Amino acid sequence: MRSLFLLPAFILIFSGCSSEGTKVKEPVSTSFNNAEFDEWTGTYSTKKSDHAHSGNTVAFIDSSIVYSMSYSKLIENISRTKLDSVVFSYWAYCANNKINGQTVLSIDKADNSKNSYWTSFPVEAKLTETNKWIFIREVFKLPANLDVKNNLKLYVWNNSNKEILLDDFKVDFY
Repeated sequence: MRSLFLLPAFILIFSGCSSEGTKVKEPVSTSFNNAEFDEWTGTYSTKKSDHAHSGNTVAFIDSSIVYSMSYSKLIENISRTKLDSVVFSYWAYCANNKINGQTVLSIDKADNSKNSYWTSFPVEAKLTETNKWIFIREVFKLPANLDVKNNLKLYVWNNSNKEILLDDFKVDFY
């Protein structure tokens, strides 16, 4: 008889453990590039390398090429829904972690005549080890007054003379 009373209690406890209540927010748009030629700009900053994180090609930045390949797209062509934030991730490899690099979000007029928003995170803070591929992930909150006629750009900027290898870029919009 006591087991009949315990059955409803077990049902209530275990029904509350369902994974359906914990939903992960899905991105509204995603772009991925492993430094192979794709829709991204600045592919002049790529080279074949046996040292790639994946594939046969890496992006690189150094004293002569200071801007990595970049994601660049008109905001109105990214999503039909209002965007709140963007997550930009990639893998970085550097022989020296004393670099002056930035992971950059830039929003420019469609004709690239004027920058309307610019923010960045230092790369050096994430490069905790040298001679090893390090995963870097930055979350950028987008301005509330985002003009969908503007161009959104994401890239890595190197202000040092040290070479940084980059690979497996990914962009998720929320």
